[in-house]
Amino acid sequence: MPKILNILMMISLLTINSFSSSRSDVQIIEATENIRYWGQKISKEYLCLYYNPNKSKLKMELLNDIGMLELAIKNIAMSTKSIESKNILDFLTYNKNEIKELLNQKVDKERSILMLDYSESFLEGANSIAFLHKYEFSDEEKMLMTMKEFEYLLERVSKYYIASYLNLDSFNNFELMTNAISKVEVILKDINRYDYPKELEETRKKLNSSWKTHKEFLYKSQKLFLPNLLQASTKNIETIITTMALYHKKNQ
Repeated sequence: MPKILNILMMISLLTINSFSSSRSDVQIIEATENIRYWGQKISKEYLCLYYNPNKSKLKMELLNDIGMLELAIKNIAMSTKSIESKNILDFLTYNKNEIKELLNQKVDKERSILMLDYSESFLEGANSIAFLHKYEFSDEEKMLMTMKEFEYLLERVSKYYIASYLNLDSFNNFELMTNAISKVEVILKDINRYDYPKELEETRKKLNSSWKTHKEFLYKSQKLFLPNLLQASTKNIETIITTMALYHKKNQ
């Protein structure tokens, strides 16, 4: 009997540890999604500041978003036991500090190109950490992550729309923008296949319509530059995505 009790206790402990590990992995993956998002948004805002250096509000937004990026990095640091992940976090923290330093210097073309590079390093680092903490998502969790990816891609598209107009290696940036648009199109197919309740059908239609309009002027980035309209349209789509993401979060 004592032997059976010991075995049962060991199984129970293993189950608890496995659940704890899985929960931790989910939190880490969610934080990597945030790093991807904030990395793109910070770079986009810096390019907007380069285009309009007198817009002081942009600098405040940048500082606030860097704070959100720091929080995502800290969340992973507190949750991971992986040495590889911690090493990547050290690199991302260094890049984040470099960005802070850039804000104390004059905004120019060279530093704008550097910001594009930093945003890609955050993307690569976040993807690497997510790979080290693989987790088998439920269908609802997959859809929630799909919404998070949509948000990140919206910022990525905006970033390259601005970079393309500002002629920061224009051909490459336009190509990267179109690649991000293609990824959004794939995500929309998944969203359109999902069996939403009636109350969200109109929300989905609105998302498709808003994205179609948004996409139309993105392709004109080298001829037509409408940063304020872009920002308003992006916020509108993000609001719709947040509504749909909330549905999936409640149904996990």
